[in-house]
Amino acid sequence: MRTAIVALVLFGCLTTSVKADSVTEFWEACLPTLSAPPADGFYRVRSIGGTPETTDIITRLILAGDKTGTFTSPLMYEGDRSITPEAGAYSVLTDSKNAPRAVLQTTGLLTLPFNRITEKETAVDGPAVRPLDIWKPIHVTFFTNALEARGKTFSEDIPVTVEKFNVACVDKNL
Repeated sequence: MRTAIVALVLFGCLTTSVKADSVTEFWEACLPTLSAPPADGFYRVRSIGGTPETTDIITRLILAGDKTGTFTSPLMYEGDRSITPEAGAYSVLTDSKNAPRAVLQTTGLLTLPFNRITEKETAVDGPAVRPLDIWKPIHVTFFTNALEARGKTFSEDIPVTVEKFNVACVDKNL
């Protein structure tokens, strides 16, 4: 079912300590167009999606302006700057092949317990997963798997960060 595939909107993050040449070149090309470039030059490199297919679907949704945020948990990044969202910070969004597609700027952060997320918060997600009855089971699975990989356990009251972003620069070859 197509909705089920689109509904598998999961947060994933690709980070590298040494940025691939194409990502670095893309970042450098976008840098002059950014309203407030980072003083220290720091940016995250990330893809969003649990599989290559969902990563590409999500990338298209972001580029079309249909997805303007994502969800993480402080339990997932605990001080790792390469994956910690920060208001005003930039991320190079990559597709499933790790090709840079856009620079995103984080415009807002809100952390709530999972069980207090409402459709007000899920409105930033892709259209197919905005209804809470669709969003919630997908993200229970996502957070359960992500936390288990870090030796932690999901519960309904884990902190969830709603990260809002805008597209600050896009690959002009798309």
